[in-house]
Amino acid sequence: MKQGLVADALRSQKAAIVHDWEQAVIKDLKELTGLDRATLIDHLPELIEGLAAWLEERWSDADTAFVALADGHALQRLGVGIELPVLVVEYSWLRQVLMTRLLSVERSPEFQAQLIRLNQGLDRAIQFSIRRYTQHRDYVRDRFISILGHDLRDPLATVGAAAHLLSRSQGVGDRDKQRAMTIVNASSRMARLIGDVLDFAQGHLGGGIPIKLERCDMGATCQAAVEEVRNGHPDRLVEFSTKGDLVGLFDRDRVSQAIGNLISNAVHHGQGPIGVLVCEAGDRNAIETRVTNSGKPIPAASIARIFDPFVHLGDQAKGRLGLGLFVVAQIARAHGATCDVSSSEQETAFSIRWPRTPLKDLPDRQ
Repeated sequence: MKQGLVADALRSQKAAIVHDWEQAVIKDLKELTGLDRATLIDHLPELIEGLAAWLEERWSDADTAFVALADGHALQRLGVGIELPVLVVEYSWLRQVLMTRLLSVERSPEFQAQLIRLNQGLDRAIQFSIRRYTQHRDYVRDRFISILGHDLRDPLATVGAAAHLLSRSQGVGDRDKQRAMTIVNASSRMARLIGDVLDFAQGHLGGGIPIKLERCDMGATCQAAVEEVRNGHPDRLVEFSTKGDLVGLFDRDRVSQAIGNLISNAVHHGQGPIGVLVCEAGDRNAIETRVTNSGKPIPAASIARIFDPFVHLGDQAKGRLGLGLFVVAQIARAHGATCDVSSSEQETAFSIRWPRTPLKDLPDRQ
């Protein structure tokens, strides 16, 4: 049997393969129906030529076609908003069409052995394509995070600083000072929201939230978060209390962020006084924080997913949660801490048990 029989079959069946694949993906993948035919077909003819070159052991020509598929087809799909799972299904249909068409030509053992080699070549092309797609997607994501982190934070900080100076300026009336403080508080909240978005991108996309442990007093750290919320919401009563030895190894800024998010959540979704308790656990191996408020209870269905982003609180509670609680859970996880939520007609409480010693130093801790 000739070495190039399957390669010759690929070339002779090229138009039919392209037609069958086109019909299959249009029927199966609604995400592709808006593409014109040239965009839909894209590099498929070149890929078929590359697969033929692979079978003929012309490795350089084959890889040239595979790279063209990755740089052209994969990035083109990413550019028009086609998700990676859709791209994978496109290649699955191509494999099915190839096997169906080629097996209609011949079914000899030698021919089928070459089909196995064809599958190996197709797998290589798909690997090139998916790797290029994910690399460019991650690059775009990282650029977005960088722009959000710097290009938005810097002018926002300028606005907040200018408003703060205005609120303390001589000759400015009380009413204008109050307006300036409104800008200061709004800028601070926007800065926290930008931080939450950055942390969401880092945590939700697999990077995790990094922490830097240092010896610090959890009580003093939480009190700073309480004071910040008090300054931003002077109309809400925030009661703060501590008990026991509260020194341990924590990321001071991240803990403050987590407690601040919990208090802010209570401000916007709860009612009445907000309680913040920081105490040493009974076994002295951990420090526990507890943020409480009254108001309508959180539905049980929402509690089960309370730390997921954008959870809806249901008809009995107000609105939709944003990213704050998701970030809280990510910060706790980075510390090896555990979160617990309870909600009743009397009280809603968010509790975190923070291990005093890093998780890596206590491998047997649950």
